Amino acid sequence: MPNRSELECFVLGLIWQYGPVSAYGVRRQMRESPSRQWSASTGAIYPALRRLERDGLILGRELHRGKRRRREYEITRAGLGSLRGWVGPPLGEETLTVTYDPLRSRARFLGALSPRARVEWVDGALRALDEVEAKVRAWSSDHDGEDPFLIAVTMNALLETESRRRWLERLRRIAAGERGARGRSGGVIMPRAGGRGSRGRGRSGSR
Repeated sequence: MPNRSELECFVLGLIWQYGPVSAYGVRRQMRESPSRQWSASTGAIYPALRRLERDGLILGRELHRGKRRRREYEITRAGLGSLRGWVGPPLGEETLTVTYDPLRSRARFLGALSPRARVEWVDGALRALDEVEAKVRAWSSDHDGEDPFLIAVTMNALLETESRRRWLERLRRIAAGERGARGRSGGVIMPRAGGRGSRGRGRSGSR
């Protein structure tokens, strides 16, 4: 089997989770998700479905209801094996990394803006984050009682939103030039190390 893209594997997982499901159903699941990690456009999903079917990972069936025709997909045994291989274990190094965040990428260059624009930027990001959190909570409510791992994914999204808010609030203090928002060397004050990553380094690594 050729190496599968992240999008193909995610689509494969949705078909396992909701199948038999149509291409429209796959796109709807992705479109309604608060995450914008992948495109739910027909130009992205339909070619992915064709590749998965060509390689025997999903099976498509034509259904006729009156004049309406739709194609529904379900996962095959080979597809389930491919999905399990993608989920892991083992986990590849590309799986556990710093989360891709286009907001953080832009924040790196806030120094190019005027002091007033920096504060406006952060304030706008905080307002937008309120909307994102509302979407996550609404999505969580709509999927309440489903697969417990789906609920756990929503929990991760809420924790990530909370972490982003704390980061933006600190970033606002830096943008506003508040005292204590920066370290002695001019760098941002970093949180104290702890948790599993500090295991074996004294009391800070204890749980």
